Amino acid sequence: MSVTERTEKSEWHIVLAEDNDDHALLIEMALERAVDVPVKIRRARNGEEAVDLIKESPPDLLLLDLKMPGMTGHEVLEELKGDDRLRSIPVAVLSSSDRDEDMAKSYGLGGNHYITKPENPAELEKKLRALLRNLSELKGIRRGTAGTSTTAVSAVDPEAMIARSVVRWVVVGAVLIALYVFGKVVGAF
Repeated sequence: MSVTERTEKSEWHIVLAEDNDDHALLIEMALERAVDVPVKIRRARNGEEAVDLIKESPPDLLLLDLKMPGMTGHEVLEELKGDDRLRSIPVAVLSSSDRDEDMAKSYGLGGNHYITKPENPAELEKKLRALLRNLSELKGIRRGTAGTSTTAVSAVDPEAMIARSVVRWVVVGAVLIALYVFGKVVGAF
């Protein structure tokens, strides 16, 4: 079953919030190859522009980069998911960051999907095809701020993840020191 049959879309309206021209071009080409129907892409080069485009005409999907000049992707998410008129718009974060903290914060603010930008254009096309195939399911999800508690924060707390990371490094350091002291005692050094 093709993407168009599954989602019954005659065309896609997508806002792409991406400040890097090269990344935007690759994403646009991958989107056009990912589906068999027309894709209308409106591009925002920063967060403020993305919010304006979405308020002007809500899209079927927002593809959102996290690191943009001015308003960041997380700030855009917070604003959109705090607005009752816009909160049901599916948001897929499309970022070069694969940090757990960025992913957890994105989901905690109401993001519906997180894609780490692959270097291979064919892989990007594959990920976008899967995303668009599942978009009809994502449309029913309402997450975010303004009276509705987020769901991902309870499962993945960014502060707890940082604390666990610090503890891991302290343990690794202690093991290395113990190995060094042991090596000195037995005369290995």
